[in-house]
Amino acid sequence: MICRCEYLTRAGYSEGAYGVRILECRSLDSLAVLPDEINGLPVLELAPYLFSVHGDREDDAAAGTFWWPETEAEERTAEAAKSLPTARTVEPAESLPTARTAESAKSLPEERTAEPAARTAEPAGRNRHPDIPALCGGRLEELRLPARLEKVGAYALYNCEKLKKLELYSTTLDWGAGVFAGCYGVEQVTIHVDESRKSCMREVLAELRQTLEVLYLPDKTAEETGPRQRYDQTDAAPPAAAASARLIFPEFFEEAVENTPARILVTETHGCGQKYRNTFVSTQFQFKEYDSLFPHVQVQEPEKLVARLALGRLMDPYRLEERYAERYREYLREHAAAVAGWAVESGDMPALEWIFAHIPCGGEMIAGLLDIAGACGNGAAVSFLMDRRRAAGAVKRRRFSL
Repeated sequence: MICRCEYLTRAGYSEGAYGVRILECRSLDSLAVLPDEINGLPVLELAPYLFSVHGDREDDAAAGTFWWPETEAEERTAEAAKSLPTARTVEPAESLPTARTAESAKSLPEERTAEPAARTAEPAGRNRHPDIPALCGGRLEELRLPARLEKVGAYALYNCEKLKKLELYSTTLDWGAGVFAGCYGVEQVTIHVDESRKSCMREVLAELRQTLEVLYLPDKTAEETGPRQRYDQTDAAPPAAAASARLIFPEFFEEAVENTPARILVTETHGCGQKYRNTFVSTQFQFKEYDSLFPHVQVQEPEKLVARLALGRLMDPYRLEERYAERYREYLREHAAAVAGWAVESGDMPALEWIFAHIPCGGEMIAGLLDIAGACGNGAAVSFLMDRRRAAGAVKRRRFSL
């Protein structure tokens, strides 16, 4: 992947650039992993309409922009040219015989010169990378944002309808208008959370209203870098060995219903996803509030989604209290067939192994799961289930002696 960038400078100051803004990305792949640093400076901003099909990319030759990583290669070439040895010299002609001087002159190597300036300072024209298409719109499927990113421009992901996986950091606080407009295909979000600072998690979840699987990764390095301003967090963290949390946020949508005689519009909310997205105090996510909503999701959402939610919290039990863990385990025992069937259909082998390690599974259930695995073509699940059935139904051979 290559990026067209520009340096960020402060008006009225002469200390130089302090960061980089990415203006355009080009790649032959559908995965975009934006660098944390470019030319030794942190990537702090993404331009508006960066990954949008409707973005303006005609200004490739604008002053002050450059391409990365090609720029680094050119700088190394120029530095190498500067370090080349100068032309070799010989003693003055007066101190040498004429014939010898002529012979020596013929045997001297030719003068070495640096590469032409045109090669080290190639202009960044519009057709500089004609064979690499812009990574935007329906071509973008996975995106990882830089760790020190501060600002995302307006409509940066406009109509990226095939975007499924997104990885970001909670310290990116400035999100422009309509960043996720048209991103209806996002299914998984990985967020690195610095729990000692403000977080953008609530804002991101509010923009994505579809069903989301969120991997919550607390950033432990914040405590090692020194004291910072801490915000109030009402749920005290119980001791837990888990280093992450896997959270399911159900879908929700709002509908405006008109009361015709009174000419009044009443907004009705469908799904309990809005309740789950409101489990915040200020900008800090509250695990206790999230787990306390489990009775609501049991009533309003499908069985498989509820089973996924309970399974995710038990497999990655970060800040999970025992009273809520027991509720999740009880539900999974009652719906073991449904949750195991989802694990087989989705090909989630760690989840399937966890289910058999913590929930009793009978022979009839294993037989049903084998049918599902065969229909899905999941060979790994078939092999695992056959081993489990063989272990559960093993009978010692009888020995007869005359």
